[in-house]
Amino acid sequence: MDLKDSLRQDRARGKVKEPFSPSLFSHVGGLVRRHHLAEEFCRLTVTMTTAGAETLARRCLSEGKQQYAAPLFFMATSEEYQVVQKILTALGNPFLAFAHSPEEILLSGTLWQRRPGLDPEILTSRHFAALL
Repeated sequence: MDLKDSLRQDRARGKVKEPFSPSLFSHVGGLVRRHHLAEEFCRLTVTMTTAGAETLARRCLSEGKQQYAAPLFFMATSEEYQVVQKILTALGNPFLAFAHSPEEILLSGTLWQRRPGLDPEILTSRHFAALL
């Protein structure tokens, strides 16, 4: 095999298609639109305490993980954009990408503080209230 063929094989191996995943903004934006979250929800994200998270977790313990497919691209209105930005600012944690409901958005910060090493497979299959 000459150099030219070797380079072609290396380039062909490097061009593996990877699935496109939505950004965190699109993920949260889809939840904002789906559940009609507004400014009052943003106030909850800022004022959520550990005790409040435990109370919310007990209330949501019997709920299962909701099905949610985030939009690939999210075109936000100005109000939605402000809500998404406030949520991302208040709760900028890695578990936010696995939230499928408003309750899980609120619980994501406390869960990440308590159990930062959780496997992504567990986060996608179980409600955050059960993991807290």
